[in-house]
Amino acid sequence: MFTRLLVLASLTALSFTAGADFRTVQRAYEVVLTDFRAPATANGTASFQPCESCDTMTVRVTPQTRYQVNNDVVELAEFRRQLRTISDRHAETVIVLHHLKADILTAISVTL
Repeated sequence: MFTRLLVLASLTALSFTAGADFRTVQRAYEVVLTDFRAPATANGTASFQPCESCDTMTVRVTPQTRYQVNNDVVELAEFRRQLRTISDRHAETVIVLHHLKADILTAISVTL
């Protein structure tokens, strides 16, 4: 009897969900390339308009910001060069990852 009670109590304790406090740490924006301005330097800023009715955001980048083209990590200069080769800027999108607490961009990626 005691064993059944112990098993039942254990199973009941395992069935409770953890009361985690979920917080948004980063926000990702999908930005049309015409509404995006890449940073000029590794310690510069990038500007983008998250939506048609949104104000333009200007957010700092750091040397740790990751730039990706087709899932390959590249240097900022190569990222900017790849963006210049795009002819139809209205058809392409850039994914921008914004760390909210630090107020910096942690990654910018494009798939061509």
